Amino acid sequence: MFREAADGNSPRQVKTSFALQFLHRIIGLDLLNFGIWSEQDPLDLAGLRRAQERLVARLFELLPPGVTSVLDVGCGTGAISERLLALGYDVEGLSPDPYHGKLFTERLPDRRFHLGRFQEFEPDRRYDVLFLCESAQYVWLDEFFDAVRRSLAPGGCVLLCDYFTVDAGETGKPKSGHPLDDFLARAEAAGLVLETDEDVTSSVLPTLRLGQAIVERFGRGVVNLAREASAQRFPRLAGAAWRLAGPVTRWLDRLDRLLDPEAFERTRCYRVMRFRSAS
Repeated sequence: MFREAADGNSPRQVKTSFALQFLHRIIGLDLLNFGIWSEQDPLDLAGLRRAQERLVARLFELLPPGVTSVLDVGCGTGAISERLLALGYDVEGLSPDPYHGKLFTERLPDRRFHLGRFQEFEPDRRYDVLFLCESAQYVWLDEFFDAVRRSLAPGGCVLLCDYFTVDAGETGKPKSGHPLDDFLARAEAAGLVLETDEDVTSSVLPTLRLGQAIVERFGRGVVNLAREASAQRFPRLAGAAWRLAGPVTRWLDRLDRLLDPEAFERTRCYRVMRFRSAS
């Protein structure tokens, strides 16, 4: 079901994301997306869950009539696949993360799960809809539309939400996210017609603000508490504790920069898109 990978024995072919496990197991998020916020949503986890539900609802509204089979590419916890199945869709899941496979099979024991990367997927069937909720960015762009061609039924749809990089005329471009213009040009060259394109960038920025608040309160809070405790209770070890805290602080600084909503808005855009195969 999967062809030989171009990068050989890279551990990235099948790999557990502990960041996503943290969001699911510790934070308690079942949906793993930026969400679409409204002004009434509180800037907390309850507000994030409302925003995530709103984004999934919008994607479901864009499911075309008359389709039956759906491949949930990057299926995460399986929560979206479970809802698609409840709505009567013939759904299958795909992810390179074994933890996702465990969750998917627990939720949908009678549905097929494919462990591997979409770029190497060699399906034994074609699907009416390829559903990608923030997973397109993880598929190599040079391989993405070949994988779509192998997997999509004639006249089928690619339904996705994700963030893309835009040319902001700045140095230090973001490392994650496909260039939007390149992605759209390749889609057109692959015979995909863009039917829906919604820019919801401003509506996802509260997720970044919430992330910054969590880092500040819990990440830096734990570091500062540990420093104070070591200084008071173990003064001889206080210097070592401060040195050990340095790498953690630098990591938190990097995370804070990644979550900067102003930088995100300058260099990225978040889109909800539906493409239709012309053939």
